Amino acid sequence: MPKPMEYLSLNRGPKLTPAILAILIMLVSLPMVDLSAQWNQTWPVSETMRMQEEVAEKMTRDLLKMDTFSTLLGNVLFFAVMPAIAEEAFFRGVVQRLMIKMMPVKNGAWLAILVTALLFSAVHMQWLSFVPRVILGFLLGVIYYLTGNLWLSILAHSINNGLQVVLMYLFQMHLMKTDPMASGQSNWLAAIASLVVTGLWVWVLQRRSKPAIQ
Repeated sequence: MPKPMEYLSLNRGPKLTPAILAILIMLVSLPMVDLSAQWNQTWPVSETMRMQEEVAEKMTRDLLKMDTFSTLLGNVLFFAVMPAIAEEAFFRGVVQRLMIKMMPVKNGAWLAILVTALLFSAVHMQWLSFVPRVILGFLLGVIYYLTGNLWLSILAHSINNGLQVVLMYLFQMHLMKTDPMASGQSNWLAAIASLVVTGLWVWVLQRRSKPAIQ
């Protein structure tokens, strides 16, 4: 019976090149994710559900109020690093691996990654940000599947969440004008370019990685 660290692929650290590629994938996907968030906001949901989303956003803003650098570091730890470790260990390290084994179709790994991403987004119960979270979950799943190293998806997840925290801090310190929690900053051209470049980096990661985890 494999040990937990071995089963979760946490028994070996990430190499530099795949780590850089994982970070690049998350960063270049941002315009595509942002445009999907704009579209998701137009979904015809009930007024009650929309109010719940507004309450959740207000709570997030309140929790991310930062006036010192030490507060920023604390928020990066609690809102970026810790959730990344917990969510990746469960969704990618356990659920995705089980889904891949359960898939009735041959070579159904990519479908398993998508199903896991859908579950990952659904568990958050924020339907007006469902689509962008599915995309992010899918990319995280792909990173883990191609490299077989959960630390890389944890790193990518931490970078994505941590970037939002840092940008929120800069916004509150009046060092940037754009509210990082507001979608609508990307256009179709940027999103298409983002999709193409993201796909390119995924392909490079696949070429540079060992056989996928089973």
